[in-house]
Amino acid sequence: MTASVDIRDVILDACDRLMARHGFRRITMDDIAKEAGIAKRTIYLRFSSKEEVGLSSIGRVVEDAQRAMSRIAQSDRDPRAKLRQMLMVRVMGRVHAVRDYTMALDELFEAVRPAYMERRKLYFDTERDLIANVIREGEHSGDFAVENALQLAAILIVATNAYLPYSLSVRELGSPEKIEADLSQLVDLLIRGMTPQP
Repeated sequence: MTASVDIRDVILDACDRLMARHGFRRITMDDIAKEAGIAKRTIYLRFSSKEEVGLSSIGRVVEDAQRAMSRIAQSDRDPRAKLRQMLMVRVMGRVHAVRDYTMALDELFEAVRPAYMERRKLYFDTERDLIANVIREGEHSGDFAVENALQLAAILIVATNAYLPYSLSVRELGSPEKIEADLSQLVDLLIRGMTPQP
């Protein structure tokens, strides 16, 4: 572990493992330090509190999904295929990242909700912009017939938010396979509504 990014990931990995086993409320900074195999002060050099570690854990999941969406947006696929896969990855990346949590996700959001709500807007704006660029690409190629790509991208974000683990509790989530099947139908319906009619 030579770079601070590596240590940061070690800390977040340790927090994730502990949350999966014990929930968020029951873990302490001492627990995270022990699980990570580092001194507690090393954690405090990077995070001001346990809640900040939890927020950063959420942020890492979101950023991973956003990187995947960006790679898809830059691919050579047609705009419809890109948009479909981006919307699926946006949700399923998050679902798969937290699938082993039991009550931890609910506890984490209860503890960090005000701070997370501030960050969530930034996350959603980034995703909206990625999606809007693909919609614009589809407008130019004739794949989509829309009036306002940015507004439509925001609507697609809101529509797919219903399947995010941060909107649903872990109990409500159900199996990843069920979520993916339901989400797939929703995404197909949304894309069909954007496609020019003969």
